Amino acid sequence: MPELSRLLERLRGAGLPLTDSIDAAMRSVDIESFTDHNPVPFWHDRPLVFMETPRGGVKTISAPHMVVTMLHHLEISPGQQVLVLGAKGGYISALIAHMVGPEGTVVVVDPSKDVVEHVRNRLQPMRDTHTIRVRKMRAIGYAPPQLPEPLDRVLVTGALSELPHWLESRISEGGFAIAPIGGRFSQRLIKRERVEQNWLDTDLGGVMFGPIDIADSEPEPLAAENLSEMLLECAEISRELGLLDQDIIERLRLLSQALNELPEDIPPLLHTEEFEDEPPWVFADDDTLAQDHPVIDLLMAEMDWLAPLWPTLLALFDVRMIHPGDPEHGDDDPAGGFGQHVDLVP
Repeated sequence: MPELSRLLERLRGAGLPLTDSIDAAMRSVDIESFTDHNPVPFWHDRPLVFMETPRGGVKTISAPHMVVTMLHHLEISPGQQVLVLGAKGGYISALIAHMVGPEGTVVVVDPSKDVVEHVRNRLQPMRDTHTIRVRKMRAIGYAPPQLPEPLDRVLVTGALSELPHWLESRISEGGFAIAPIGGRFSQRLIKRERVEQNWLDTDLGGVMFGPIDIADSEPEPLAAENLSEMLLECAEISRELGLLDQDIIERLRLLSQALNELPEDIPPLLHTEEFEDEPPWVFADDDTLAQDHPVIDLLMAEMDWLAPLWPTLLALFDVRMIHPGDPEHGDDDPAGGFGQHVDLVP
């Protein structure tokens, strides 16, 4: 395909670790077999949607530069046993199956029944010649059934706060997992390798992955817990980048703590544009207007310093994606600075 050839040339020219084995796999696996959406974003080095839910949840196949990066760090060899946690439409699992060969094994696990069904259907042609198993898991914290042991490689394709114990316990000596570890809004791509009875972590850079479960990508009402997590991550990112002074960072942390200490049974809120002359918030459970609400009261009490800061907080998550394989990406396109990530972005 000419689009793929041009994309691979751009990625290689941008310095991506596009080895011969990764190149061969990407030329052998057709991205259009794994989604019914228009593939143009993929050719422009962007994530490609493969599934949407009625409630607005979306799952994507990672942008090509991130696919190449993850495959490079996995150090795949023929005959290995690889687990993929988070199906990503089946595309990256097909690439891995091509690289481990018929003598290797790829196991794909995902908590969504719909995603698992999609992946099984899309991987069926390869399952005639390669050992690929697709399993639905009960939840991230529970081991799926019939997993091979030991696992040489594990690839996690969605954000986790930490690796589940069931996954770590199955990694072979000298084997490792590649996973985006962190919060909901930003993570570090970590290589966690088993060395005898110990673990060796290598930080591979900053990333921004969505959740593993497609249900977790559906829009959420405003809840104290969610807002608290966002403010705490803003404080940490601001500290790392030196964007805000220490006093403001401490205020963000204290506000996050206060939100966390609110009672758990407070009803969440939804934003609405329906009421022009009223506060644009309704209770999520019954759509009635929220006149007094502890979350809103807390925010309003801090509005003297929080209101001027709010655009900055939003900009922290309005991250400018870097797409080295985009045909419109040029050497004069700067990376870095406020609101931009110069390292890995899926």
